[in-house]
Amino acid sequence: MAPTFWQLARKPKWVAGFFAAAAVAVIFAVLMQWQLERTFNVVGIDPVENAAVPLSELTQPGPLAENVYDRSATAKVKLDPVNSFVVQDRLQLVGDEPVRGYWLITNSYVDGASLTLAVGFSEDLAEVQQAQSRLEAKEFEITGYLQPTEAPESKTDGGLLQSLSLAQLINLYSSDEIVSYPVFVIVQEGIDVGLETISINIRQQEIQINWLTAFYAVEWAFFIVAAFYIWWRLVRDEQLRIQEAEEASGAA
Repeated sequence: MAPTFWQLARKPKWVAGFFAAAAVAVIFAVLMQWQLERTFNVVGIDPVENAAVPLSELTQPGPLAENVYDRSATAKVKLDPVNSFVVQDRLQLVGDEPVRGYWLITNSYVDGASLTLAVGFSEDLAEVQQAQSRLEAKEFEITGYLQPTEAPESKTDGGLLQSLSLAQLINLYSSDEIVSYPVFVIVQEGIDVGLETISINIRQQEIQINWLTAFYAVEWAFFIVAAFYIWWRLVRDEQLRIQEAEEASGAA
């Protein structure tokens, strides 16, 4: 009488084969987990968790240790109006429509470290320049959003900046080396320069799916199933060979 599948499967060679398939499946499972971790990414800021916190809790002068962009921070700053500039081609959200205009930016100091502030917006260049002339070297308690540096571009003939590049600004602020923060702040409260408060689109928190890595994860899951299927198929083939041999001997 031919053995059943499970009688064959309990033979030492097939038990060893099962554990070999399990080991391969574990490797595939680790690779699948790695792909899944890269598949689902939380991006943006949760408005509930974005209450303003002290700047020192989010970042320090020097290289940026972690992504703090779009976070809301508070800081006590002293303005450095000598190092203030106008940045052109800025987009201001008015409702859902972007409006092009100018930002007034200025250097400031937080405990001796340079922190660039974007303090106001206007479509009228003359209005921004007037506000620039009224800046004073005073201390302010500000609240604003942390933003990343932009790529440097040359100044226009009129002395306007075409981008907000911290690397470029540091060279404009001083010919000597100065310690600076790796982000700039779009001020929302604490400084009134007679311009519109800069409005930006803070990306709300959402889960972003990388479909390529999701496909790879499904592929590794298929390989896990395939590893056990191959083991099952080999045991089943031996069972069928035994059955066929017994049927042939019985017919003879």
